[in-house]
Amino acid sequence: MEELNVLEFLSYIRKHAIFVFIVTILITIIGLFYFMVIKKPLYVSSTSLTVTGTETTKISTNDITLNTKMIPTYQEVITSRKVLSKVISDLKLSKSPEELAQNITIKAATDSLVLNISVVDSNRNVARDVANEVTNVFKSEIQDRYNIKNVEILDEALLSDSPSNMNYLKSAVICVVLGLFFSIGLLLLVFFLDNTVKNTEQIGTKLEMVVLGSVPDYNTINRGKKKGGSK
Repeated sequence: MEELNVLEFLSYIRKHAIFVFIVTILITIIGLFYFMVIKKPLYVSSTSLTVTGTETTKISTNDITLNTKMIPTYQEVITSRKVLSKVISDLKLSKSPEELAQNITIKAATDSLVLNISVVDSNRNVARDVANEVTNVFKSEIQDRYNIKNVEILDEALLSDSPSNMNYLKSAVICVVLGLFFSIGLLLLVFFLDNTVKNTEQIGTKLEMVVLGSVPDYNTINRGKKKGGSK
């Protein structure tokens, strides 16, 4: 494959600017249609609770250490079949515990007694209700199973105002960039596959021959004279 002549390719793009514009607009429209109509919006609601791991009112360094070690256990309890089955039963959800577990994210900051539980769902009411119910069921389960009674709800989950996976401005920019890359990439492919000679300079470059002269296109010249005489 011959080397790319950048200036020649830029000139080629300028000649096909309308093609680039049309392709970019079409891809942008298709992309925005997908993001705004086809793609399902997802809502996230989060709740937080404190888990001290002790029944005393004073929290020591040992309590924090114990809590840190218990975090994996808390995560397993929250996403356990027993807890999620009760949540599904209480809220009358049409999901299995395994499906519901995939929608739950549990995070805890390092050396922190705060546990954050986030739930994602296509229905923002369901996301909020599941987050709150999971917290309540977990609190009850951890008290019964481990006799830990200092699990307290810090913040209840609220309704999400907007989808977490929708950013129309960002999506539009991505679609425009993809349209430009696709159209220019297609022109680049056609440019490389085009072996026709467009001017006398290319004859000397491609065929390594000396150009002694050229025959003008008299049809083009005559059309230019006719247009000039009609003014």
